[in-house]
Amino acid sequence: MKKLAALLGACLLLTACGSTPAPPGQNLNRVETSTSAPTADPAAVRWMDGFCSAVHGYRERTNQEVRPAQPPPKTVAESQRAISAMLGGIAARTGEAAGKLTALPPAPVPLGDAVRQALVTKFTKAHDRATEAKATLDRAKPGNEASQAPAVKAVQQAQQDIDGAYDPISAVKESPELMLAAATAPGCKA
Repeated sequence: MKKLAALLGACLLLTACGSTPAPPGQNLNRVETSTSAPTADPAAVRWMDGFCSAVHGYRERTNQEVRPAQPPPKTVAESQRAISAMLGGIAARTGEAAGKLTALPPAPVPLGDAVRQALVTKFTKAHDRATEAKATLDRAKPGNEASQAPAVKAVQQAQQDIDGAYDPISAVKESPELMLAAATAPGCKA
């Protein structure tokens, strides 16, 4: 019996000494957390898509419609027609952009409405200036040299009116919600 007790004691001793305890932290259950990027509000994405599309649409249409270098007009009447066409293009493009921006629903954040209104004002001012100058030029007698200077000045002023209106993303950079929406809005990828 003493031998059995000694053997049992030896086995217990070997079992106790033979296994090393797990390092701290290994006996804890793992808790897995997932970190996902924040998702944009679908209404903000739709709004930014429309906002960016209006601005990029203006830019793209301008790039398409600007004709490559043409030979200079040979007569004052040809020059009048070329300036009139240029003013008509500016009026059409800026009017379209202002209309698309105006048609947007209210922005999901106040900054969006403020930025949209600022751009509508810029595009409308350029549209009105180009429309008025075109009408004045078109009423002038063909070949009237004096009619060209105000028309050329109106082209320059209309272009200045919309200066800074080509980047819709920078206009909303102060709004994390709109910036997040812009990252996934198709119209903002142009």
